Amino acid sequence: MHLNSRILEKTSEPNKISLGVIILAGGKSSRMKSNKVFLKINGEPLLMHVVRETSKISDHIIVAIGKYDKEEDYASILPRFVKIIHDKTETKAASYGMLTGLEAIETDYAIILAVDTPFININVIKQLHLEVQGFDTAIPIWPNGNIEPLFAVYNVAATLVAVRNAVKEGEVRIKDVINKLSHINYVSIERFTDSATKFNCFFNINTPEDFKNAEQALRRKHSTK
Repeated sequence: MHLNSRILEKTSEPNKISLGVIILAGGKSSRMKSNKVFLKINGEPLLMHVVRETSKISDHIIVAIGKYDKEEDYASILPRFVKIIHDKTETKAASYGMLTGLEAIETDYAIILAVDTPFININVIKQLHLEVQGFDTAIPIWPNGNIEPLFAVYNVAATLVAVRNAVKEGEVRIKDVINKLSHINYVSIERFTDSATKFNCFFNINTPEDFKNAEQALRRKHSTK
């Protein structure tokens, strides 16, 4: 267990906003050959990198894990205020994790994040929280049209309806859920002024090579502090 993970508690920092955080941690990790949730980068499990950063702006954090994952494995590394919830199905589709988290979150808006994004930037999250007002979701979009639906802020009520309808119809891809939302604000990544953010914030770990690159990047980040 990382020494600081259990003592990371709720604070009343001025940075806190009324936004829930849903971290999807029930994926297969097939290309990593092991559960990447617990892979350590700079001595800390990957999941804790995401929790540590998002806890700077929110006390409402949910980690959605696989139906048969052992809750105690996650509880051993997470702060006490983080809620751990099992997916209701063994299907490893992200939409089921979305459904699990959205049904449990108690805020009007929530950011949905993949567990394998170690370079979370809270300023980007804050911007997306502003951009979602009046919309069902605010989703970052690249110049080539690719989107980041697992680094996006959603209106909980509207998205719950969309996810339930998608799952009911057997449409379990994230894009199926997005297609059922009526009011979408696609936010150009060019709007985020921090140039480092453009390249790091949306980086996710899918392969051993990605993991090595993330380790090296985090070492450089900490060495410059």
